Amino acid sequence: MRVTLLAFAFFYSICFVKAQEKATYHLQGTLAGVPKNQQGKLFLQRFGSDLLLDSARLEQGHFRFTGTSEGPEIANLFYMDAAGERSETLDFYLHPGKITIRARFGQLNQAEIAGSALNTEARSFDKANEIILDSINTLMAAYFEAENAFSQDSFRMDSPARTTINAIDVSLNKWSAALQTAQINYVQQHSDRVLSLFKLQALLKDSSNQKIVSELFNKLTPSLQESPLGQEVKNQLANLQNLKIDDIAPEFSLADTTGQQVKLTDFRGKYVLVDFWASWCVPCRVENEHVQKAYNAFKAKGFEVLGVSTDFALNNWKKAVSDDGMTWTNVVDPEGQVSLQYHIKSIPSNYLLDPTGKIIGINLRGDALYETLKNIF
Repeated sequence: MRVTLLAFAFFYSICFVKAQEKATYHLQGTLAGVPKNQQGKLFLQRFGSDLLLDSARLEQGHFRFTGTSEGPEIANLFYMDAAGERSETLDFYLHPGKITIRARFGQLNQAEIAGSALNTEARSFDKANEIILDSINTLMAAYFEAENAFSQDSFRMDSPARTTINAIDVSLNKWSAALQTAQINYVQQHSDRVLSLFKLQALLKDSSNQKIVSELFNKLTPSLQESPLGQEVKNQLANLQNLKIDDIAPEFSLADTTGQQVKLTDFRGKYVLVDFWASWCVPCRVENEHVQKAYNAFKAKGFEVLGVSTDFALNNWKKAVSDDGMTWTNVVDPEGQVSLQYHIKSIPSNYLLDPTGKIIGINLRGDALYETLKNIF
């Protein structure tokens, strides 16, 4: 089963910079093997949006879309029958010009795409890293299944699914690291490609990568750095400037489970993990076990945890704190102001601070937190 590019934030672009004004795209193709009694349509949708760009009926297996785009963007193509049954989705890159798609019914996500250097390049990268992507895909499928079981077990600490998720996480982290290495290698070898900018954006999904991204960005050609997308990457790096290793973590104040305001500076003099999570986040609930292990081992030596929840439902947050045995300080950020301040893109995420409030670790998950603290204490 082919892993989709979007699942791992593989953002690509064609190898030119100046196509920023709206231009016309012509998307055409065939979808063979659709049952003759079906009266369905193909739908074109911008990734990350609930709004449809367009729809088209099949005419003897052929379809056509025409519209305008400001440049390369990620799009989804799927078929829906008259009963509302939706097919698998083809994730691809829509851009000005002519793109041809050839697919079979039931295998839309395996379509052949022609007339697009962008999509050809994307497929080439996938092919070169097929083992990595297939491994991640297999592990993700198992992870989602275990997540569902864990949710059905009401996030119980003794749920067998928790053990399964932890085991999958170890393997998944190894393959994800291999994927990041492949992305880094690509940028190092293609300093003049717009594709490299999108790979840097993908790497920045994990804020702990900001140092390597900054170094790679500075080695890109001046034209890439000065391009609109280059400026976007530059701005992303600028937003993280006060959140890198050796920076003093930004101050904030939030209410704890009793309604009392807690400030980050209240923890001066101790090592503290600022841990962003939520009760509805399955990986967060699994990660709580690792945080608890580290907290119990080192709290007597001067280690504290400040849990920052992004929950809206305060009752769910408080129940999760109790159910997971989170005896450390927990505060809630329902409006997401602190998450925004810390540029949190996904959870769980964390920052480890020294007694002066300086950042000494970013996104220490699993056993990494315990091992880091063991070296400190």
